[in-house]
Amino acid sequence: MTMNPKMCVPEDNVTVAVGLMWDFDCGVVPVVKDLESKELVGIVTDRDIAMHVVKHAYTHPGEVKVNDCMSFNVISCQSEDPIESALSAMGAYHFRRIPIIDEKGSCVGIISITDLLSHAENMEQDVISMMKQVCSRCPETPTKASEEATAEDVKVEKETTGD
Repeated sequence: MTMNPKMCVPEDNVTVAVGLMWDFDCGVVPVVKDLESKELVGIVTDRDIAMHVVKHAYTHPGEVKVNDCMSFNVISCQSEDPIESALSAMGAYHFRRIPIIDEKGSCVGIISITDLLSHAENMEQDVISMMKQVCSRCPETPTKASEEATAEDVKVEKETTGD
């Protein structure tokens, strides 16, 4: 895992989070109650920020607080959990990164697919299969394009069969 990730607080402006992402080449920043306790309260991704700013048509991202676009229900793992726990959570939720917390709930790291791949040669085949599941699109979650294609297919079938 990446130890001691850069963090922000909910009251920070998103430009703080974006600056951390840019400076430290990462796409996620843990959000903590305060920088002293590092108690994990959320997580914000580059996508969260971009989508929120565009959706609400802010004239300047400086008008947005981290609290406005962060995820509050964070899936995390404990630092002493086996690697399979992180992989299982990543696979179940199709997350590429999971924050790691200690027994007090303080964020102590982040584990990512990149971290796991750097050690793939030491892993069992079933662990590698779990990593592939994390990276694949969830089949029961159709995209907007596939929903539209399916609706169009049904319409065409009804027109040709008369049903």
